[in-house]
Amino acid sequence: MDEAIGSVPCERFDDLVDQSVELVRVMTGCQFMLGDIALEIAPLRSHGGNMALGQDDELGVAGSLRVFAEAIRLSFHTVRTYRWVAARWPKDQRQEGVSFEVHRILAAAPDAYELIRHPPADNRTGEMRWSGDAAKRAAGWSSATPVTVTEKVEAIRGLAQDEQVAALAACELLHRPEVAFRAMRDRQARELVNEAQFEQAEPVEEASWWEPDAAEDEEGSGLVDPVRIVRGFHRAMEFTDLIGVCQGFVAGASRLVPKLRGRDFSESQLATVTRQLEKIRATADWIETAVATGKVDLDEALAELLRGQ
Repeated sequence: MDEAIGSVPCERFDDLVDQSVELVRVMTGCQFMLGDIALEIAPLRSHGGNMALGQDDELGVAGSLRVFAEAIRLSFHTVRTYRWVAARWPKDQRQEGVSFEVHRILAAAPDAYELIRHPPADNRTGEMRWSGDAAKRAAGWSSATPVTVTEKVEAIRGLAQDEQVAALAACELLHRPEVAFRAMRDRQARELVNEAQFEQAEPVEEASWWEPDAAEDEEGSGLVDPVRIVRGFHRAMEFTDLIGVCQGFVAGASRLVPKLRGRDFSESQLATVTRQLEKIRATADWIETAVATGKVDLDEALAELLRGQ
């Protein structure tokens, strides 16, 4: 263990942990006691549901709990939670040394009374004990601190629900060769990339830089050449980027040109636009040559033009 944890020496840290464990034990007892009191003020039905508002008393369950919460200077939500947990955990089922938070998380788990008696091993110390994250895993909740591969994947999936975030994250991760290599060994991933490649193209008959023979080899002989798969995937990405550049220019022009109606430009402005259009035409010719022949060399005149000379 390091000589210090945070800003305190290890020995002091251990003392603080011992003090805090005792405080958590006391706090758990207080939370359960408050829950029991709230239950006495507003009991639950025998089936576990709340009594309807206004039933059995003038204020009703919610009103009674609000008055109680205000009187003890806690929020209504906190008091309601204490009451709910206390109702789910009869006194003879509450586990000494297990925090109120763990009881709350496990309250709705199947076989909760049996489950809480068998704490899992701590990932760091190996000690058999409950923590908030361990309880969430046992109850099937998403953990605040993902540990297993499945939990980490779920956490990434949750963060990437937005399509733009997912696309940027996927591109960033696929720039790592080992990730691209493993991704392209997944048949469905290859098929989706191939499908997206063709959907990007206008029309479909335009050049496809994917290497279908790599997949065909797998179908025919059962052998996969990972190098060819990754190479084909990178070519597909390059093709998609190229189509994106072209489509971006067309989209931008479609948006801006209609706004030029009735606009008068000075001679210097016209000259500037003319020079830029020459570059665009020359670049388009260069792309067409590269796609048709595979030759990407710039001739001197085009190089000078693109440099603005």
